[in-house]
Amino acid sequence: MRLAVIALLSVVAPRIAGADAQTNDGYCEFIENVAAAESAVLMAPEAFMSVGRIEQSSQSVQPGDQPGDLRFIGGVRWSLSGVYEGVQRRGRARAECKRHTALEQIRGETLFRAFEARAKILDGALPEAEKIGKSVAADLEARRLGVQEATATRLRIEELRRMSTETHQAMSILPRPAGGTLNLASFQNADEDVERHDAKLRRASAFDVSVRVGVDEFLNGSVDADTSSPYFAVLSVGVNLGVIFQGGANTRAAEGRRRFVRSGRNALTVDATADRLKQLVETATRRATETAALEADLVKQIAMLDRIGGDDSKRYKQIVWFDMIKIRAERAYHEAHVAALTQVMGSK
Repeated sequence: MRLAVIALLSVVAPRIAGADAQTNDGYCEFIENVAAAESAVLMAPEAFMSVGRIEQSSQSVQPGDQPGDLRFIGGVRWSLSGVYEGVQRRGRARAECKRHTALEQIRGETLFRAFEARAKILDGALPEAEKIGKSVAADLEARRLGVQEATATRLRIEELRRMSTETHQAMSILPRPAGGTLNLASFQNADEDVERHDAKLRRASAFDVSVRVGVDEFLNGSVDADTSSPYFAVLSVGVNLGVIFQGGANTRAAEGRRRFVRSGRNALTVDATADRLKQLVETATRRATETAALEADLVKQIAMLDRIGGDDSKRYKQIVWFDMIKIRAERAYHEAHVAALTQVMGSK
């Protein structure tokens, strides 16, 4: 009885939470509620009924007694193997949600952190760029600066604004960091968990265990014709012998899936392989080193122009400053990308 109550509660109160805590793209909500809808049918008892007329000869010793010929069979059938399959389908959906979330973290959150670092530099430089723009406008009005130079400065300011806007737009379509640590192993473990649930579902298809309770009674005829109880309870067990040969195939399937996911030949998970992540880290590290060296040179030029002084040095310093901000933003992007990818790979 306790098992029946638990199963019925799981049918009428399906778990639909979990997606919002991970991602908000709706995939987890979709996959978990599909499993909830399917398992609701699998885990609930089935009511059955049949009524019909049955011709049979009388074996009563009393001539007045006639056996009934209108028979009713009804009751409830509860598939215990269906309950198990429903539980496994819900477990697979939760594992699929974790797998999807981990993949989105690897593909999206690493880029989000990189864009976030770039946006921080660009947004921090915009107030200084606005000050330069006001200074240039004042110099133009006082005729200390030509129109071409003023226009060039305004274009550089506009370029910083455009870069900041595009960076924030890129961030808006990427998943925000969920607060946990990024880890390639989390995705791989979740994918293996999905396969384990698939194997359990394949194994469960070989079993059919059910309980039937109900009533079997003739609806007409003599009351004294049959004195046996009309109620019945039956336990049915069926086993497909193919399950004997299924274990090895499930093991090989899990191993093949593990190799396939790690091979990088799956188009959906190509970004979640160690080799792909290593390539991205190497490229981003090289770019971070190159931009850091260029930024250092530009900082030296600005310091030298400060020492020289004069209007010409001031104008040239502004040009160098805009270039330095763009290079600094790129360096921050690549360094943050390397840090996020390294965390995914599990390196310290």
